[in-house]
Amino acid sequence: MAPLTLERDIRRAIELMEKLEQSGEIPATKLEAMKNVLKSDFCRAVREVYEQVHETVDINHPAEIRAEAAAKATVAAFAASEGHAHPRVIELPKTEEGLGFNVMGGKEQASPIYISRIIPGGAAHKMVTCVEGTSCSPLMDTA
Repeated sequence: MAPLTLERDIRRAIELMEKLEQSGEIPATKLEAMKNVLKSDFCRAVREVYEQVHETVDINHPAEIRAEAAAKATVAAFAASEGHAHPRVIELPKTEEGLGFNVMGGKEQASPIYISRIIPGGAAHKMVTCVEGTSCSPLMDTA
């Protein structure tokens, strides 16, 4: 298998953003901000770590699973380098009843976001690794 490199994909994304900018469909300030992120030293560092992790992940699964495992390991590596405990990525199914937990904290309260309550019978309750008091950062909607 050839080594994974994302540089070409990033360049292509920037090119597409420039075309969108010319079309006027999306505000130029938003596109410029996205291009700056993709060109940043931080993005380059994340890309390099991801590519290295992707090459060392030793799992015999489809490409999507390998990519997801590499992404999670990359997040863990960056969190550890910032002095955070080993983060866990927990994926909860989004149901009509919600995710099954409440959170407290945040920027307005000048405190970390954490799980304040697990709702009995909810998705988080069924996921044994979700515990009240667990810090949550970041929360992402992937549905």
